[in-house]
Amino acid sequence: MSLNLSIFKKGLIAALIPFSAVNAEIIIHGTRAIYPSDAREITLQLSNNGNNPALVQAWIDEGNAKSTPDQSKAPFMISPPISRVDPKKGQSLRITSLPKANELSKTQETLFWLNVLDIPPKPTATEKEKDAVPDNFLQLAIRSRIKFFYRPSTIKDDVNLAPEKIQWKNVGSGLKIKNPTPFYITVTSIIQDNAGKKVDLLSEGLMLKPHSEETVTLKHKNLDKMTFTTINDYGGRVVSNIKLQ
Repeated sequence: MSLNLSIFKKGLIAALIPFSAVNAEIIIHGTRAIYPSDAREITLQLSNNGNNPALVQAWIDEGNAKSTPDQSKAPFMISPPISRVDPKKGQSLRITSLPKANELSKTQETLFWLNVLDIPPKPTATEKEKDAVPDNFLQLAIRSRIKFFYRPSTIKDDVNLAPEKIQWKNVGSGLKIKNPTPFYITVTSIIQDNAGKKVDLLSEGLMLKPHSEETVTLKHKNLDKMTFTTINDYGGRVVSNIKLQ
């Protein structure tokens, strides 16, 4: 796991690490955000489950996990971009599309990523404990990053039916997966049944782009009773049967 380290004044070290690696105090209410193209704005809820106030910075990037807020060219504005969230309190982020969003595809979804950076306060110490807090210390700024889908209102297909439209085909020792829909489809597992033992073909999740194809390697020859799991708009997991062509 890589850490992005920056040296600040007085030897303060800040580290950006994936939110799954530690317990983040700032929680995003949702695992993905959907922006309908005909919406004036959408709202994302945050909450601070910690016992200390936190400084939160939010921005949207175009897919580069290393990009900073000032480097982003995503056609969206977040208000407030920086906010203080008190312990056990919440914060609403208002996300508005900019005119340049009109240049995005009107026939399929466009994927962006929403970042929420949780910057904890500098440790404090009483006079008695003054020596307990050194000038140089490690402070972890935890970034959560979720998918942000821009969905054109011109798409008339039902997104809930998209997993049913996935086309599956056995190609030798592989399984070809075709997404003929205008939606991004996140597949978290593809299960083969091997003498009653469930075998997952995916070491990690697979995100199918609109109108794209992917191939995964089969673990054995038995193609009966295969299932796959997808994530819906609400973050729920949906299990479906695979119907080979």
